[in-house]
Amino acid sequence: MTRRKKIKIGIGIIFTGIVFWQFGFFTRFNYLTAKIDIIGDTPRYVTVGLPFENYGVPVLSLNEKYGFYEHFYGCTFSGPQIRGIKAYNTQIEKYLNKRNGNDWRKKYQAELDYMIKHNATE
Repeated sequence: MTRRKKIKIGIGIIFTGIVFWQFGFFTRFNYLTAKIDIIGDTPRYVTVGLPFENYGVPVLSLNEKYGFYEHFYGCTFSGPQIRGIKAYNTQIEKYLNKRNGNDWRKKYQAELDYMIKHNATE
């Protein structure tokens, strides 16, 4: 292999790595890990920021009823990480719409509001 060909291959590998990095493929949450989690039946809905409130076990069972787990990522993240999380959540959202129907969010929110109103979340 000539030196010129090695340089072209090296530049191609570096370019591909940069593109994958920019789209979050080297982070925990990305398009591919969403597909893997869906196949493994462990989809998570990733929320960026601090957790709102810890409502307890009843909300965990409500999440399991609708087929997902909540994951709070934290407040410190980079551009590629947020792009990976967006791609992950998009795939999970498509899966949940297919599994629960397009109006599942309204039903989920109504059940959650009922639990909060009647103090059933402790």
